[in-house]
Amino acid sequence: MYGSIEFGGTKIKCAAFDENGKMTSDIWIDTGNPTNNLKKIGEFFKKNPVEKAGVGAFGPIDLNEKSKTYGHIQNTPKKLWVDFNLLENLKKEVCEKIGLVTDVGLSLIGESQKGAGLDTNSSLYLTVGTGIGGAYVQDGKLLNGYSHPEMGHISVERLKDDDFKSSCTYHKNCLEGLASGPSINKRLGKNPKDADLKEKPFKIAANYIAKAIYTYTLVLRPEVVIIGGGLINKEGFIELIREEFDKIKGDYVEVKTSEKYIVKPKLGNDSALIGGYLLAKSL
Repeated sequence: MYGSIEFGGTKIKCAAFDENGKMTSDIWIDTGNPTNNLKKIGEFFKKNPVEKAGVGAFGPIDLNEKSKTYGHIQNTPKKLWVDFNLLENLKKEVCEKIGLVTDVGLSLIGESQKGAGLDTNSSLYLTVGTGIGGAYVQDGKLLNGYSHPEMGHISVERLKDDDFKSSCTYHKNCLEGLASGPSINKRLGKNPKDADLKEKPFKIAANYIAKAIYTYTLVLRPEVVIIGGGLINKEGFIELIREEFDKIKGDYVEVKTSEKYIVKPKLGNDSALIGGYLLAKSL
């Protein structure tokens, strides 16, 4: 049996899979106190024992295996989780053999092997929700340097009339601070789910996300860009992003039509859990 765990900004999803990749049991836990969360995770896997597990976590997280703090959550806005040794605690509660990546990296493993990136050698996954994060895979391997990429915190050029105060604690002009779910919420003064897509904040956010995708395109040249996260479920929002991307890129770089280049996950909400199963099986 194989375990899969996705540590998201608001929910932690756990699942057990059999040898054939069939999900046999799962549970969702509200992200909160790490001690309480790990206890509930442990209880789930005592009922559903596994030999190996694939885990994706919100970051920043230390993924440098040579580092003394390998497997630790770092300067996350979730203060209770700062410096928390996630890897060692998971080994105690789940199993000894654990593969650890970012939450978006886990989604990309799933999508690149079983979903929207299946027929490509390179794909990029961007999640737009409570935060913004990204991952890139080339020839079946996630791209990590000293540690994992922080695609949500690249600087984007502000629109001339945009004086919005960034929702990011660390940066005034980063993508996450200007275009994440909480940022759009603040711009609108209400939940984006309850707002009309024609309201200006959606166009602003789409412009910034498109600028970021163009930057990733110039640097990495992925064959497909997969966008997940809660905001992408807003009807018509991905079309706005595509429209802005077409305006920004012009004719400089050759990519597929934006409808084929910027796509939604094929695995839906299960991208990360399936990615965790695939990661566990590869250990």
